[in-house]
Amino acid sequence: MSLRDILFGSEEELANAPVNEEAEKAGAEAAAKAMSDEAQEDKKEGADLITTDMLVGEIIAKHPSTASFLMDCGMECIFCPASQMETLGEACAVHGIDGDEICAALNEKLEEYKD
Repeated sequence: MSLRDILFGSEEELANAPVNEEAEKAGAEAAAKAMSDEAQEDKKEGADLITTDMLVGEIIAKHPSTASFLMDCGMECIFCPASQMETLGEACAVHGIDGDEICAALNEKLEEYKD
């Protein structure tokens, strides 16, 4: 028995499993709405601004140039697993850094790159 079979059941069990069409339709509709909401959010002014409630990993993934800046500020563990679940504000607090100041500086740097 494989790990896949343990986690998801065997292919035969999956093929014979009852399908809840209402749940599938609701899930598809929710996913479509979420994608639509994200598209609308991106259109809003300031959608690219970094905020203290964004995850550190999310910031680095979206703006790779921020990694060296954060490291220069004393956040040398930005690539550790915690960066995937820790907000910029939380990371700043852990390192004794003013989160709002870092956030403003990051946004200023990003504006320089746009110009």
